Amino acid sequence: MELEKSWASVMHQDHIESAQHRKDGTNGSTSQQRRQGIRPMWRVREHMAFLIRNLQFYIQVDVIESQWKVLQTLIHDSQDFTELVGFHQEYLSALISQSFLDIGSVSRILDSIMKLCLQFCWNIENQESNPNTTELENIAEEFNKKSNSLYTILRSSKLAGSQRAPFLRRFLLRLNFNSFYEATARGVLNVVRQRPALPL
Repeated sequence: MELEKSWASVMHQDHIESAQHRKDGTNGSTSQQRRQGIRPMWRVREHMAFLIRNLQFYIQVDVIESQWKVLQTLIHDSQDFTELVGFHQEYLSALISQSFLDIGSVSRILDSIMKLCLQFCWNIENQESNPNTTELENIAEEFNKKSNSLYTILRSSKLAGSQRAPFLRRFLLRLNFNSFYEATARGVLNVVRQRPALPL
């Protein structure tokens, strides 16, 4: 939501500047340069929005709605309150498991990705006239590391062999439908592997 809001805010500011330049009869080269300088950051914003939208869709549709249907069926067929409590506990456990909240490393990475997205939005919105590109580049670099780490952990053989594998495959398919994350993660790993050895 904040990622969309930051986009709208900057586009609104851009339209105001363009209208002012047309009104004044100036060519607007300063705003054009500003736009060129911040363009790579909008690519980062789109990567952030892509990850967040797919995570949100996965959790809403593949996890919550599907488990809700299962719970509704079980409630309809239940005989007593004790069964209902058990079914509800199974429902909550399935939500936690399929949302990967019970895996500490994934939960921490998701939390830090959310914080980076908010930090990115805050920087864009509060520094529209002259954004701190160094800060934005640091956020972008950290986001790329975290999102690649998330993808690498979720692709691990340990998780692929667990009971959550069918749900995990859905999320990974949605996230990596065009092999972008796989190629990026592989590229990051190759860069790490290609570092020269230190002389003895």
